Amino acid sequence: MADELWREEREFWLAGVAEAARKLDGSCLMAFAPTGILNRAAVIAALQSAPRWQEVTLAERASIETDEVCVLAYRATARRAGAETYRALCTTTWIRRAGDWRILQHQQTPV
Repeated sequence: MADELWREEREFWLAGVAEAARKLDGSCLMAFAPTGILNRAAVIAALQSAPRWQEVTLAERASIETDEVCVLAYRATARRAGAETYRALCTTTWIRRAGDWRILQHQQTPV
C-alpha cells in the first residue's frame, strides 16, 4: 500500500489543480509556513493561484500504515520554473474512503 501512496504523493506535487483537488479529503487540513493552516477550499484556491511544481524528489522516506490510514514522512526537494530550489520536511496522512485514498492532512516545514 505505501508504494502506491508514494506514487500518489509525488503526483500530488506535480499534478494539475483538478487532479490535485481530487486527491483531497473533504475534511482535509494543510499547514504551511508562513501561510498558516488551510482547509480544503483554501488549499484549492492556493493551488489555483500558484505555479505548479515541475520537479520533486522525496527522500528520507518513512511511513506507518493501517488498513485505513497511512502516514508518509519525507524530505522534499522541489523546483518551479524561475524559482530557487525549495526544501522541506513534510508529512501527509492518507485515509481510505470508499476504497479510494484521499489526503486528510499535509504539512511542510521549510529547511
